[in-house]
Amino acid sequence: MFVGYAQAEDTTVCCDSVGVSLHLIGSDSSGSLTPFVQDLTETTMTKTIATAVASEETVGTWSLPEVWPGTVPASTWEVDIAYEVTNAAGAQVNATASLQIGSQTYTAQTGPGDSFLGQGTGTLQFEIDVDSTSISSSSNVVLTVTARSVVFNLPTGEAQLQFQWGSEESDSVIKGDMPLMSLTLLEPEVEGSEVYFSVVIDSSWGTKILSNSESLNMRVNGVLLEGDPIETSQGDGVRITWTWLDATGGEESVEAKVEMVLQEGDSILSGTTTFLVETFDSNGGTGTYYPPDEPLQTDGEGSKISVTGTFALASGEGGPQLTRETTITIEDEMAFWMRWGLDHIGDDVTDLSPALQAFDEGSVTDDDRTSRSIEANEVNEFENQMQLKSGTASGLYSFFMFQGLGLDSDDLLGDYRDSSFSSTEIKLDLHGEVDVVNHPVSLVFKSVQTVTANTQMEFLRDFIVVQTSPIWSQLDVSLEGTSSGFSAFLTPKTFQSEEFEVSHSRFPWGETLSIDAEGLGQEEKFTIAFLPTASPIAAPMPLTIGVGMALFAGLFVALRLSKNRSRSLLALELLLIPLIAFIHLFAFSNMFVAGAVVFTVLLWFITAVSSPRTRLPGDAMPQANTQTIPCPACSTPNPVLSNERPLRFACAGCARVIKLVA
Repeated sequence: MFVGYAQAEDTTVCCDSVGVSLHLIGSDSSGSLTPFVQDLTETTMTKTIATAVASEETVGTWSLPEVWPGTVPASTWEVDIAYEVTNAAGAQVNATASLQIGSQTYTAQTGPGDSFLGQGTGTLQFEIDVDSTSISSSSNVVLTVTARSVVFNLPTGEAQLQFQWGSEESDSVIKGDMPLMSLTLLEPEVEGSEVYFSVVIDSSWGTKILSNSESLNMRVNGVLLEGDPIETSQGDGVRITWTWLDATGGEESVEAKVEMVLQEGDSILSGTTTFLVETFDSNGGTGTYYPPDEPLQTDGEGSKISVTGTFALASGEGGPQLTRETTITIEDEMAFWMRWGLDHIGDDVTDLSPALQAFDEGSVTDDDRTSRSIEANEVNEFENQMQLKSGTASGLYSFFMFQGLGLDSDDLLGDYRDSSFSSTEIKLDLHGEVDVVNHPVSLVFKSVQTVTANTQMEFLRDFIVVQTSPIWSQLDVSLEGTSSGFSAFLTPKTFQSEEFEVSHSRFPWGETLSIDAEGLGQEEKFTIAFLPTASPIAAPMPLTIGVGMALFAGLFVALRLSKNRSRSLLALELLLIPLIAFIHLFAFSNMFVAGAVVFTVLLWFITAVSSPRTRLPGDAMPQANTQTIPCPACSTPNPVLSNERPLRFACAGCARVIKLVA
C-alpha cells in the first residue's frame, strides 16, 4: 500500500489575543479568575460592609492561576461585580478596581454617576484602560477591588452592602483582551485514501480548554468533518485529529479551517491554511486515526458507561450463594483508549500510562502488537492477566479498574480477594469489531460468592472515582436479580440517592429484584443493600405455603362457626384474600405478611360468631303453623310455643330475654 504524502508546514492560525470573560470565584482573600463558566458553583461568595466606613476596605483579590505568554493589546477592560443593598434606600460608595498585568498596574474608580448603589441588587461597573504590554508564563494577572467612604442613605435597621460573586446567580466578571491559547494546524498525515487533519491547542489550561469550550470544529474545503476526533497529548498541549475520507485521489490542494467558540456568546476563533496532499486508492484503512502515542482517556466531558447484569441467590451448604454476571460497557473516548491499549500489550517502546504498562507481553508477538487490529492473543492475554498475573494475588483487574477506568472494583463487584468468592471469571467483549476504532467495549465479570445470612450486605456502592477532568459523563445501571424458592432478598434499600428505582417482587418459586438508574453523574453517591437469607419463615416457597394453609384453615373454622348464621359479611371479608396476595406479591416483609394473615383470620372468627342466626337449631325448630316473632336486638326469628301471657323466653340468636304480653 502506498501511503501518500502531504506538503506543507505546521501553521499557527490563532490567536495573539482573544476577548475573554474571566469569572470571579473563590474567597475574598485568595480568589481566582477562570475563563470557564462551568467553574461557577451554586454557592455565592460574599463580602459584607455593615457599617459606614471612611477608610479603605478590601472587597476581594482574585488572580489568574495560569497565564499564556503573549501580548496584551491596548484596550478597555470592564469589571462587573454584583452587589445587594439591604435595610437602606441605597449606599454612596467610593470604590476602586486595580488590575495588575505583569509588571504594570492599572486602576479605575467609580464615577460620579456610578457611586450611588440603589436598594436591592445590581452591578457595580468599572472601566479600566490597559496599555499594550507583554506577559510571560510567570506573569501575574490580579484584580483587586476596594471600597471606601461607604455611606448608607436612609438606613432602617442594620443596613449593609454585600458584594457577591462565584455563582451562576451572582456572576461577577472582568472582560478584556489577552492571549489565552494558540491553535496550530499540523501538516496532514496521509494513509492511502485517508487524510488526517490535526489541530494542537496549546494553553496553560490543558484539557479544560477542550472540554469546556462551546464548540471545536474542523472544515476541509468548507465541509464540516463529522465523527468523533481522536485526542492525544502533544507536549504541553492537546492534539485533536479528524479523519477526511472525501479525497478525490491523486494530488490536490485542500483548505483546512479550524473553528472554536470558547464560551457561549463569544465570537468564533478561527484560522485557515492550505495543504497540498496526494492520496491513493487503498482498502487498508479503518476510517479512524491511529495515534502513535497513547490517546487521552477523556476530552474533558467524559464517556458514557453502563453497568448491566444479572444476579441470583440460592441456598448453599455454607450459607446463601450469590451468583453474579456483571457487564460494564464502555463507549466514546474510553472505548478507543481501551482498544488502543489492547493493541499495545507488552509494548516497551511507547511511553504508556501505568494502567497499560502493568501488562506483560505474554504470548503477544510483535506482529500482533500495533497492528491496528485486536488479535485473539491480545484478548487472551488481557483476560488472563486481569484474572491472574504472576506476582499478584488476584490479577490486575482491581489495579486496571482503578488506575485505568477510574472505577472501584470492590464497590462494584465485591472484593475478589476475599475467601468468600469460590469462583471468578473475566471476559472481554469487542461487540464484533476488532479494529482500533471508536466502538463500544465490554468487560464481563462472573463470580460465585457465599454470603453471610441475615446480615445486611452492601451489594452496590458508588464506584466511580471522582476525577478533576471527568472520565465518565453518564452512568446507567440496570441489574436484574432472582432468588430460589428457599432464599430471599430481605428489605432491599437505597441509601443516599433518590435516582435509583428498586423493584422487589415475590412468587412461590422465588423473588425478583430490579435495580435501575439512568444518567447518573460521577459525583452521585449511592448504596444498594439487602439481607440475604435462606430462613424457611422468609423464603418464598415456605412462606407461600404457610400463608395458604393459614388462610384455608382460618376460613374453614369460620365457616363452621357460622353454620347457622348469616354469611353475607363474611363473604365480603373474603376480599382480604386478594389484598394479602398483593402484599405477598410485592414482597412486604414476612412479619408484615404474617400479621396481615393473623388479622384476617381473627376478623373472620369475630364476624362468624357475631353474625345473626338465619335458622334455629334442630330442637328448637318451630312446628307447623307455629307463629314466630323476630328478636328486637338481633332480628332472629323465634317460635311462640305457648299461648300463656305474659310469656318470657330467651332469644335463640342472642340469648336476650324476650317478654311477650299480648
